[in-house]
Amino acid sequence: MTNLSWLPPFRPQSLALVVLLCAGTSASSFAVADDAEPADANATPSQLADATPIFDGKSLEGWTNPYEWGKTEVVDGEIHLTADKKFFLVTEKLYHDYEFEGEVKLPEGKSNSGFMARGQVAPNKVFGYQAEADPTDRRWSGGLYDEGRRQWLVPLWEQPEAQAAFDRDRWNRYRIRCVGNHLQFFVNDVPTTDYFDPVNLSGRVGLQHHGEKGQTYRFRNLKVRELGRHEWKPLFDGKSLDGWETVGGGKWEVVDGILQGRASSEANEPNGMLYSKQAMTDGTYRIEYRFRQGNSGFFVRSQITDNKPFVKGVQCEIDGSENVGGLYQTGGAGWLVQPLHYLEEKFPMDRRAVVERRWKQAREGKQLDKKTVTSEGNDTPWNTMVVSVSGKRIVVHLNDCLAADYVVDDLADSGVVALQLHGNQDLEVDFRKVEMLVPASEE
Repeated sequence: MTNLSWLPPFRPQSLALVVLLCAGTSASSFAVADDAEPADANATPSQLADATPIFDGKSLEGWTNPYEWGKTEVVDGEIHLTADKKFFLVTEKLYHDYEFEGEVKLPEGKSNSGFMARGQVAPNKVFGYQAEADPTDRRWSGGLYDEGRRQWLVPLWEQPEAQAAFDRDRWNRYRIRCVGNHLQFFVNDVPTTDYFDPVNLSGRVGLQHHGEKGQTYRFRNLKVRELGRHEWKPLFDGKSLDGWETVGGGKWEVVDGILQGRASSEANEPNGMLYSKQAMTDGTYRIEYRFRQGNSGFFVRSQITDNKPFVKGVQCEIDGSENVGGLYQTGGAGWLVQPLHYLEEKFPMDRRAVVERRWKQAREGKQLDKKTVTSEGNDTPWNTMVVSVSGKRIVVHLNDCLAADYVVDDLADSGVVALQLHGNQDLEVDFRKVEMLVPASEE
């Protein structure tokens, strides 16, 4: 067995700048470029002056239209898209971690557009993350829309500063930053989206024509700065408990590549913990588990103690109840948030049903392809939980549906990650993967 020595925690590049921008500092005084050339005094200064152009201003070299329809042409240093139904022009190149910058000009009248970030491509179809360009009265430009899948992930509902960033009568500059599973959008240098999502770590850059008949959408000054890539690395090797320690009741063992956690009400034992030997700070973790009965959880930045329940910290709930994916603070406030807590503040009423429907599927073990993954001879589904810890913020996804996104003010600066066996009950839980998202090595 090769001991991974508990891979270094993920730290986003340029973290201080990211935090500053996400806080909205100095974001209210930027001018928006008008219909003149980028050198005009009214143009918004580029944030990616050292990036590589991906449009040469003369041809569509490096771009492709995966649809059987849609007109694409280069006019006066701009890309023009015209169509009678929706389509996307996408890069031939696949990008991983990167920052993108580009400008869009919407036509007068009914219109809608956007930039694809890590777009997925199939014949006559492009789907995935989209930075929205929305000139309607709701003003959700810069929000995150999951094209062809989950629909709105970040609607800019009742967020006046972000909603005011886009000016439908001028050129608007978008900046998109994708590092690991962290997505950030800026419109005219105003932060509009800050979201963690585990579904795609790579994809194409794309330009959208929404399908309004006869309308022409214009794009220019498209550039990318590549930032490497991330990959999943195992923290559980599938063979042993190397890198882990145990405390408390219950039993942990590896059987046929599966980490099995078992406890019994007859044994009358306290909680049991399987915890990392090394403390962690920021990081994103992916756990694949199968739950049969009892109560379990995944702890982040937690402290192991000498007394019952042997742990102090925040856990992401793993059980068969409606609380799965919620956040509970052991040795502290108790329940912090229940799953889907964010709907009331972040989603208008008419957009909540889609999320609730997807959450119901997620609790049934269904991924985005709507398939329930079971093992041979066992109808209990495997579930995927992804937990991102950034600063004091914890984000939890269950089977690709956002369960919780919450700032824990008293979260420890560092601590172990741990799996729990809740004591004094019959418990069966299996784990086949425990992974961490880390920068890929250059080999």
